[in-house]
Amino acid sequence: MFEGPTLWGLLPLIIFVVLAFRKWHPVVAIAIATIVGAVMGGHGITSIATQTKEGLGSFLAYVGLIILAGAGLGKIAERTGVAENIVRFVMHRVGVNTPNKAIIGTMASSALLTGSLGTLAGANAVIAPVVIPIVASAGLSSSAVAIIFQGAGVTGLWLGPFTPPMVTFMEITGLSYGQIVLYAGLPLAVVMWLVTFIFVKKTLPQTLQQFPYSDEDIMLSKNSQSEQPGNEKVKKQATFVFLVTLFALIVYGILTEGGSTFAIAVIVITAVVTGLAGRLTPNEIAEHFFEGAKPLIWLFFQFVLFSPFIFYIEQLGGFEALKNLLMPFIEKGGDITLVALTTITGIAGIPGAAVAQVVVLDEMFKGLFTSAGIPISIYIMVLLVGSQMTEMLYPIGDTLGAMGIARSKDLKSMVIFGIVGTAVIVAFVILRTIII
Repeated sequence: MFEGPTLWGLLPLIIFVVLAFRKWHPVVAIAIATIVGAVMGGHGITSIATQTKEGLGSFLAYVGLIILAGAGLGKIAERTGVAENIVRFVMHRVGVNTPNKAIIGTMASSALLTGSLGTLAGANAVIAPVVIPIVASAGLSSSAVAIIFQGAGVTGLWLGPFTPPMVTFMEITGLSYGQIVLYAGLPLAVVMWLVTFIFVKKTLPQTLQQFPYSDEDIMLSKNSQSEQPGNEKVKKQATFVFLVTLFALIVYGILTEGGSTFAIAVIVITAVVTGLAGRLTPNEIAEHFFEGAKPLIWLFFQFVLFSPFIFYIEQLGGFEALKNLLMPFIEKGGDITLVALTTITGIAGIPGAAVAQVVVLDEMFKGLFTSAGIPISIYIMVLLVGSQMTEMLYPIGDTLGAMGIARSKDLKSMVIFGIVGTAVIVAFVILRTIII
């Protein structure tokens, strides 16, 4: 049994990081790390069971439920043709007939759907069958589309009122949606949009030669569009109801300061109303909703286990010991050192679900930021970058998902884009800290 505070208390976190990078299943990795933490603290099976029960009522478990519900909403939006109509409307308004317009239209579609549904891979998977035939004929490569799906798509998570990251930021900081968007979401989204557009433009000539869309790709995409049920009138009605309901609930939630607790209501009500407008029966709505949520059930279990995982680290004094170790360096290096250290630690050292990364970073560094007197506007930006950019820096999860959805085999371009995008975003955060 270890006496805290001690740096040994961070051993469960280190074990989780190592196992995650060795591509162990996230639930298995967090379970092993939690058991190690319990053993180090002298706790038995009963303690683990008790803490897991507490985890079911934790905020992270609630966010996990939001993610499942968001995936369910995405499936209903897909089945009713809502997502297809929204994307077609955006692409039509942009008037996609040149590579530049194709890039802008795809970026707008990906960010819009991601922000509305709260899921990156799910939203991109929904829009891909509609987008690919259009942008392929306009001269985009599969590499370009994959980069856009990742680069522009992630910004939807930074701007959507009730996306899992936004809900988490509101909960742990106490800030309103508008404050988070103003301080971090919008500035970082603008930077990422610019990086994505410039990178795609620069690499398009080469990737179009090496990784063009084939006739088979385009035909497969066209065929997948015809799978949407119902006639056009019903689809338009469902789309109108989806947009009006979602917008009305978001406005209501902001005006009443519903915050994170209102997110699940927004998603479920929108899913039910949209399904009914799309002529789905209540049973069909439930079936499609759970069909969409099913692939992400593992994530809910991981979020539940994060509660005992963090509890044992805190009990061992791991975060407190880290604070004591770093304080002398931070006092000498100042705010820039703390901001850079926290951001890089989050990006490079804590893989896994981004929402859980926010919580871990907050536990590790919040005290240091408070002691240093760094403004909350900088802190929320650091949390966003530290938790969201991991999947861009490493060719895992979202990177491979974007490639698969875009039917791209160009891993090299994705890796380079991830490094460039991460470097620019981190530099922006540091520059923002300097000029504050």
